[in-house]
Amino acid sequence: MGALRGSISIRRYYVVDKLPSDARKKLVKGVRAHAFTPIEPRSDVERSVGWASIFDSDQTELDAADMLFVAGGGEQLRLSMRVDVLKPNAAEVRRQLETKLRSVEAAQGRKPTKRERREMKEELSRQLRLRTLPRVRTFDVVWNLDTRRLYLWSQTKGVNELFVELFLRSFALRLEVEGPSMWARKATDRKTLDALTPTTELWSGFAGVRPLTGAITEDA
Repeated sequence: MGALRGSISIRRYYVVDKLPSDARKKLVKGVRAHAFTPIEPRSDVERSVGWASIFDSDQTELDAADMLFVAGGGEQLRLSMRVDVLKPNAAEVRRQLETKLRSVEAAQGRKPTKRERREMKEELSRQLRLRTLPRVRTFDVVWNLDTRRLYLWSQTKGVNELFVELFLRSFALRLEVEGPSMWARKATDRKTLDALTPTTELWSGFAGVRPLTGAITEDA
């Protein structure tokens, strides 16, 4: 979802660390090293997270031309974070397990032990997993390399946590959420405060409002 279509819910980040020398080559290398890998149904992996093309989530073998673009504000890195989850339906696992337990009990004249129940459930989960399609979600990412601003098309906490982890592993650069906390800290920077000057209205007042100097004199 995101930059090209769908949701316009955005989380803004600021890339704290400067780009390294030979940045473009290292960015491409980082993306390729953490490109999305499909889940093998016979494995125990339930979730896979990695980079894909912003135009086609099935395109995971990316070159510089697939991710680096020139826009009005400068060069951009454009990608999608793809997240696949492969888990059999829990309700279906329970339904088939109950059927299996009743069958065993009828055949053997006893209830299966806890260990047997666990082994049956694990085997049913493996069988159903082979017939289950993964849940696929994509989240667009646009990084303005010159301004160090980055946009992720999701405000969901879990998605953002996955993104920050993937970004750090891929590029070894720190991110900071761009919001009130960051703005307040920048606004209270000593250089910023020293550059502030009062407006004329602060001392002379607005129409119908007492000037600040008068208010100070009266309160004194």
